This record gives sequence, C-alpha cells and structure tokens, in this order.
Amino acid sequence: MPGEEQKPGVTTEKVEGIPLYLIPKAIADLIKKKGEAVFQIVVERKFHHRYTVKVETFDEHAERVKQEEPAPKEGDGHG
Repeated sequence: MPGEEQKPGVTTEKVEGIPLYLIPKAIADLIKKKGEAVFQIVVERKFHHRYTVKVETFDEHAERVKQEEPAPKEGDGHG
C-alpha cells in the first residue's frame, strides 16, 4: 500500500559446500559483508567433509525466529 514502509526479507548470508580448510576465509568474507552487526555464526557439517557457514545480524535472527516459531498460546508453558 502507498505510504507503508516495506521491510526487506531475512537475508542471512550462507555459503554451502565448503571444505574445512576454507571455513576461516568464508567466515571472514561474510563478516566483511555484514560489518560490526554480526550476531550469530553457525557452521554445520554436511556430507563428505563439506560445511555450511551462516552469518546473521540480530535483526535477521529475530525475524527468522519470528517466522519459524508461532506465538505461544495462553496457558502454554511449564507448571
């Protein structure tokens, strides 16, 4: 709608299929893209000694969590 500000989607930087010895370079490159706003870095091992590196800011992390988890219903919880 006119006058509404549209927020960009979640843009977590992700590099897939890199070998172990290139993980430090991949992390450094992604941090240079994000600047000082980096909140979380995740390295996951995939098949055949290949890894996925994800780097996200706090805003991207918060938006992703909002999209993944539904809001808790009244009465849900412990106790």
